[in-house]
Amino acid sequence: MTTLREQVCTLFEEIGLPAVRIKPVSAEVIEYNGLFSSLINATVTLDYRRWFVEGVLPHLIPVERTRWEAALADRSPVQVHVAFRSVDGRVLDFEMRSLVAQKKSSQSILCVFIPYTNPLFERVRDAHVSGGRELERRRIREELHKGVSQQLLGAAFGCRLLAGKLVTLNEDLGKEASDLAELLNEAVLELQNVVHSGENQG
Repeated sequence: MTTLREQVCTLFEEIGLPAVRIKPVSAEVIEYNGLFSSLINATVTLDYRRWFVEGVLPHLIPVERTRWEAALADRSPVQVHVAFRSVDGRVLDFEMRSLVAQKKSSQSILCVFIPYTNPLFERVRDAHVSGGRELERRRIREELHKGVSQQLLGAAFGCRLLAGKLVTLNEDLGKEASDLAELLNEAVLELQNVVHSGENQG
C-alpha cells in the first residue's frame, strides 16, 4: 500500500523532478522516487538509506554544504546548488530545495531537485552563442513565457490543490505542499523577470 509520503515523491516524479525525504539528523533516506535514484546512480550503493549521504552531500561544494547544514540545524527551508556527474561524464547542475516538516512528531526533510538546464534553456544558450538575432531572442522569450512559465504555474496550482487535500489528512504534508506551491510561484516570477529584462535589453 502506498503511503501519503510516497505519494508526494510520486507527484514530483510525475512533474519530472527528483525528490527524496530524509531524517533530519542522520539524513537517512525515508522515501524517494525513481528520478532521484537515477540522478545519484543508486546502483553504486546497495543500502538506499545512505543514498542522500553518499549520493548528494559529496556533490555540495563546502560553502553550500555549510549553508545546508545551518538551515538543517535551524529547521528552515534552503536552496543550494548541487552538481552531479552523469554516467557519460557530463556535469548536471541542480538547485536542491529542502523543506522541513515543523511538527516534532513527524520530523522529516523533503528535498526536491530542480535542474538549472533543460533542452529549452540549452536552446536559449545556443541561440545566444551563435549570434543571437533579435527575432530568435523574441521567439525564445515568448516560448519561456508561454511554455515554461505556464507549466510552472500549472504545477503551483496542482500543489495548491494537493495542499488542500493533504491538510485534512496530515497538516505537515499539507504545509509542505503549500510551501512548494509558493516556491513554484517564486520561480515563475523570477522567470518573468528574466523574460522582461531580456525585452528591455532588446
